[in-house]
Amino acid sequence: MSQELSELENAMLGMTAGVIEVACLQPLNYWKNAAQQGLPLSLNPRHLYRGLGPNCVNMGSCTMLQFVFGGKIKSLITGGVTRDLSIAEEMGAGLAAGGLSALVGSPLELVMIQQQRKGNNILATAGSLLNPSIGRGFVGCAVREGLWTVGYLSIPPIVRNFMRTNMPDTFDSDDKARVPAALTGALFACYLTQPFDTVKTCMQGDIERKTYGSFSQTFSALKGQSGIRAFYRGATFRYGRMVCAVFLLDKLRMVLGPIMFPDAFKNKS
Repeated sequence: MSQELSELENAMLGMTAGVIEVACLQPLNYWKNAAQQGLPLSLNPRHLYRGLGPNCVNMGSCTMLQFVFGGKIKSLITGGVTRDLSIAEEMGAGLAAGGLSALVGSPLELVMIQQQRKGNNILATAGSLLNPSIGRGFVGCAVREGLWTVGYLSIPPIVRNFMRTNMPDTFDSDDKARVPAALTGALFACYLTQPFDTVKTCMQGDIERKTYGSFSQTFSALKGQSGIRAFYRGATFRYGRMVCAVFLLDKLRMVLGPIMFPDAFKNKS
């Protein structure tokens, strides 16, 4: 989410970055969802890339909205003046942008998870969910997306700039500083959001409510299964994906912006 770009330009940049990230990391997402629901893992590419279409739409549109909302919120904070934001401003912008994006992301993830679980085509799956169940898992998704957006949009620039400023001999390029930035952002995003993501995934995988009911009922059911460990099923796959995703999205944001919209960056030193 760049202050230099308009809402439309931020939207296009976010959509492009989100689709590239999903196409690269879909297998890790499939394994994470399977582990959370207690389903067997698979190496079959037909299984690994099941639900890729809705996931691309989901991540592309969510990343697009997060870039747009984040850029707009940053502009409101700065009054339209290009300047560095404080840590609190960076994190507040990311949190708000992510929460708002769940309005689109939660229904799309429901379609993806149902398609992964049942193997139906995207149209049949989406058609079966055109009822009140389409909002299932929204609360968990909103909390997760808010914290995730802080993890990939707000924390990496803070850590990257800190490393470049305080350890210039070790981190003499953005790419070198991007590694600890990605590890830190992903660690924050993964382990704070994992319980909410697990509750959301279980709710959306059990649309019939055979095992998991409301958010609070699902939380209680998971806790009763194996305590705190139940909420961290699939965390290894999710953290691995998030490290790669934070690195990719931060890199893509920096590289694609000037390529796609050179006029917006021509006066940037």
